[in-house]
Amino acid sequence: MSGHSDDLDQLLELIADGGSVDWDELERAAPDEATRQRIRQLRLIAEVAEVHRSHIDDVTLAQDDIVTDHATTPIGCWPAGHPIGVPRTPVQGTSPTREAVWGHLLLVRKIGEGAFGEVFQAHDTWLDHPVALKLLKREVEDRVSPSLILHEARKLARVRHSNVVTVHGADRHDSRVGFWMDYIDGDTLAARVAKGRLSPGEAVYVGQEVCKALSAVHQAKLIHRDVKAQNVMRTSDGGRIILMDFGAGELVNDPSLGGRQHGTPLYLAPELLRGGDASVQSDIYAVGVLLYHLVSGRYPVEASSPSALLDAHDQGVRRRLRDERSDLPRSFIEIVEHAIHQDPARRFVSAGEMEDKLSGEPSRPLPRPSRNVRPERLTARQYIGRGATFVVGLVAFTLVLGFITTRFFDQILHVNSEFARGFVDTFVVGTHAVVPIIFFGLLGAAAIGALAALRLLPGTFVQTTWNWLIARADSWDPVATAAGIVLAGAASWFVVNFLVFAGLFEALFALEDTPSTPMDLSILGSASHGLHLNHYYVSTGLSLFLVLAAWRLFPRLERRAASPSAVRVWKWGAVAVAFLLVATATAPRAIIWEEYPVVMFEGRAGLVIGTAGDDRLVYAPDEPGRPRTRVRKDANDFHETGEARLLFDGERRR
Repeated sequence: MSGHSDDLDQLLELIADGGSVDWDELERAAPDEATRQRIRQLRLIAEVAEVHRSHIDDVTLAQDDIVTDHATTPIGCWPAGHPIGVPRTPVQGTSPTREAVWGHLLLVRKIGEGAFGEVFQAHDTWLDHPVALKLLKREVEDRVSPSLILHEARKLARVRHSNVVTVHGADRHDSRVGFWMDYIDGDTLAARVAKGRLSPGEAVYVGQEVCKALSAVHQAKLIHRDVKAQNVMRTSDGGRIILMDFGAGELVNDPSLGGRQHGTPLYLAPELLRGGDASVQSDIYAVGVLLYHLVSGRYPVEASSPSALLDAHDQGVRRRLRDERSDLPRSFIEIVEHAIHQDPARRFVSAGEMEDKLSGEPSRPLPRPSRNVRPERLTARQYIGRGATFVVGLVAFTLVLGFITTRFFDQILHVNSEFARGFVDTFVVGTHAVVPIIFFGLLGAAAIGALAALRLLPGTFVQTTWNWLIARADSWDPVATAAGIVLAGAASWFVVNFLVFAGLFEALFALEDTPSTPMDLSILGSASHGLHLNHYYVSTGLSLFLVLAAWRLFPRLERRAASPSAVRVWKWGAVAVAFLLVATATAPRAIIWEEYPVVMFEGRAGLVIGTAGDDRLVYAPDEPGRPRTRVRKDANDFHETGEARLLFDGERRR
């Protein structure tokens, strides 16, 4: 630039027309410092014009009028004609001067800052809605070009995606350059991790959304270069994931990228630490580190300085995600390890490929299935396989209940192992115990099904209550909720068996002591069968609730928990308590509900409670001390009457 006025006029015309100018060459060719300063000012004007072409003079004049009104009016006394929608509270700690107003934006509060910029929540007085405003700090204006802020705005303007913050404009007011964008009401993922580690389902959802955002960024020929938990936000109105802060981003294949370690060191790919070029794969590496951090609270490679970090990479010092959280799904760990591979060529080719891999994992929130899509029909082999599994499980459950019932009988009545029941008798007793449980379980399932049907009807009390319960449950800590359900079930088991139905078990354990004095055992007879049925009802109902919680509720809690393994432990605890309730209800069955053959021996009556070959174990419940006598089947004074009766019920039945 020669410094003549005609050269200056030509440059101004070129700026007005939006032409291309080699500013660096002009500045190097300037004859003195005053000319270089004038070139820098013109360069700033050109950059503002490129980002925000409008009738700036008219807009600035209108805004200055508004600012003048605000500047002359005390807080709380805005003039009656102030623009519609302008909040009456400016930035906290400021007076309503130009410091609280930037153009047509009213600053509400500072919400963040970095090394060069600061971000405010602001109010757009023209459109009457909140925005976020990023301004270059005044204290760095003498050493940082204002074009830094505009450069970020231009990069954001290139991307339009629901997972990327949207920039709406850029401008300069009161010698401060800035741009405004969407105001995101929510928390950063860094704040979320500070409250506790994410579950794998939550991390998968975040990873999918971040990959979608990066796909749009890379499609716009940009590299983000600073993907980290502090730059990803989760909105409070539904959990949408938003990628923020493009201050370190640059164009793909830009030669200026090489050797510049922009970004957070712990998230930087090793090739960037070595001075290599940023690339799509370096962004993917950062996403892998982000997922690692979300589920563990740690980083795969940690050090106190970039040089120490590079040494750790070179020496292969790295924490395996499996060692940090052994409960994570194998597929999730493989995806993260793939993304943070030392060799860029071994990482995912694109963010879209990584998103496809993550889509194989259960994610939050789970999409609702379409009512118009029919579920996949099972093949005949699948039906047979599931049916066989159900039958095997039912037989095993029956045998276990039969074993518990017969062994409880042997323990209470002191039946030695020689007269213990065999496999067939155990299965029969177990069948007798399972049938009423299945019956009561079906009644409970029918009641739950009816409530579920009512829940689908809009506006019903059931639906309102259900929605309230779900909302409340989602606000509770998942592990604490799971623990509370199991502990409540265990407490219910204790109350039912040792408080509500304490008389039943007191009689059973007193019977085991075989006192010589007579005692009232009517509670064990048919007169108290109603009490026993109530015991079945309550125990089965509680066990059904716990099984349903383990089947339907605990997986939901597991997806939200920072430690899914802890929820899984409590889930199996719920199953154990449910089985304990059933076992306790069925254990006395052989004593209370089963009938036994009536025989005569030595001129008195007794009941056969055990068989060993030709020997019979005869029990006399009506005699003092209730003796047990071993009698041979072919003894002269022994004969069967062909009748049967309950142990503690004198009525005989044929």
